[in-house]
Amino acid sequence: MTEEETNPAGEEESKADVGEETKAETKAETYDGVVSGKYQWDKEASTTKDADADMAGQAITKYSWSDGKKAVSIYVELPGLDDVPEDKISVTSGEQEASLTIEAIGTPPKTRSLVLKGLNNDIDGCKFTKKMGKNTVVLKLTKKEETAWYKLLESSGGRGGGDDDEEGGMGGTGGMGGMDMASMMGGMGG
Repeated sequence: MTEEETNPAGEEESKADVGEETKAETKAETYDGVVSGKYQWDKEASTTKDADADMAGQAITKYSWSDGKKAVSIYVELPGLDDVPEDKISVTSGEQEASLTIEAIGTPPKTRSLVLKGLNNDIDGCKFTKKMGKNTVVLKLTKKEETAWYKLLESSGGRGGGDDDEEGGMGGTGGMGGMDMASMMGGMGG
């Protein structure tokens, strides 16, 4: 009878082993020294979004600019800008600030704005032109004085900032001293 008593216990143990094996099969593959977090980066989720589209709130942060003789041009390129009527685009300016507001752009329609405060030099006013077919608006800031602008905003780091040798060198401005973007482009034939 001792064999019969141990045999049922053996059957129970084998059933328990089978249960543990199925539990082990359902667990995800794990590795020593690897911690799983709340983000599952390797899963291709249908909620994957473009980071720029996610930031498509109020502020326009991507723009380029060039310095001309009498005006500074600021180029703003946004998808769907060609579809926005000109009466939905407005500009305002002060002596050292300018703003461009675009209403009803994108799907769903949102208001986007570019606000430039603390301009490097004084301006007399501003206007905009739309470049059809390029989804681009050019904001033209009329200069108060015909001087070269080496940086757009007073607070921007055009000098390289944080250099230890403050008494000399070129700073962070590069080696094309005195040339503005318009004369460089003219020299390149573009």
